Amino acid sequence: MKNAHELFNQAGIYLQQALGEDLLQEGTWEKGAQLPRYLAQTYDMGKARLAGIEVLLMANKDGVQALPALLKQRALIQKEAGVPVIWVGDALQAYARREMVARRMPFIIPFKQAYLPPLGVEFQERALATRVDVKEKLHVATQVFLINTLLGNLPDTSNPKEIAMYLGYSLMTMTRIKSELMEHGWLDMDAYRGGRLWRLTAEGGELWKAIKPYLQTPVRKRLWIRNPNPRIEGLPLAGLSALAEQTMLGEPPNIVRAIGELDWRKLERELDADQIVPEAIDGSLELEVWRYAPQRIKTLNTKEGDANNGIVDPYSLFLSLEAMDDDRVQVALKELLRGIG
Repeated sequence: MKNAHELFNQAGIYLQQALGEDLLQEGTWEKGAQLPRYLAQTYDMGKARLAGIEVLLMANKDGVQALPALLKQRALIQKEAGVPVIWVGDALQAYARREMVARRMPFIIPFKQAYLPPLGVEFQERALATRVDVKEKLHVATQVFLINTLLGNLPDTSNPKEIAMYLGYSLMTMTRIKSELMEHGWLDMDAYRGGRLWRLTAEGGELWKAIKPYLQTPVRKRLWIRNPNPRIEGLPLAGLSALAEQTMLGEPPNIVRAIGELDWRKLERELDADQIVPEAIDGSLELEVWRYAPQRIKTLNTKEGDANNGIVDPYSLFLSLEAMDDDRVQVALKELLRGIG
């Protein structure tokens, strides 16, 4: 059985892969010493922050607790903590999972399942690898870093703390990015060994050519919104709308905008059920739900001429549309790349 430290670290890696968000661990929970002895002897607990929400992580110290006892004891701990308490384990039987979901008890099984009602993550099940093979797609955070580099948003040589501050990532996430860069041979090891500085072995067109086979579309799903509110209408242009803004392609019948997955889960709860439709209808807005928040990549609004994030970045835009079987779109995508090459 994995210990709590290992489980909490793996939960952080899993959520970064699945949601593109950091699970920031903040140390021991001070009130844990005030709990009844049987609770302190049964569980390890640690403070954390996920998507700006303060949470408490808990894991069994030894063996598997009977489900009725786990449900009751977690409720007691949450009452004392005053924040969502997330149980983290290395396995979960189907009947226990059903009961936890029915009771809306948050849990994480690293690289397998996550149920996080406080974040609007109602249920996910993904068989994610615990490590990156060089033949696989890059993790979300590494893709965000590389696209920001291509756009000149990051200095040619910098230390990981500076990059972490710019991107809004934790140092743990920067360590995972570094591992992928090293695995692919994209990190200049002389610069890194000399001063722990990050400098890539390629730039511009060479870098794009090297990394493109490992990049993935940012789009997780597309849906349509009737009577979009001002918050939705203020999201950056994406898809065919963004491509039309920057090339000779004609405007699509429905405006397209993009939102990050976690932001969408929060926004979805504010909408009426009949506002979300599965296909385009007149007057609806097409919404792309992305693996990462488009705002993580700073870009330039080509019409206004200032960095106001009015349009998604061109590289993510290309990746979101490159599989579209439309000659006009493919011609426009080539035009888009010439404009940033």
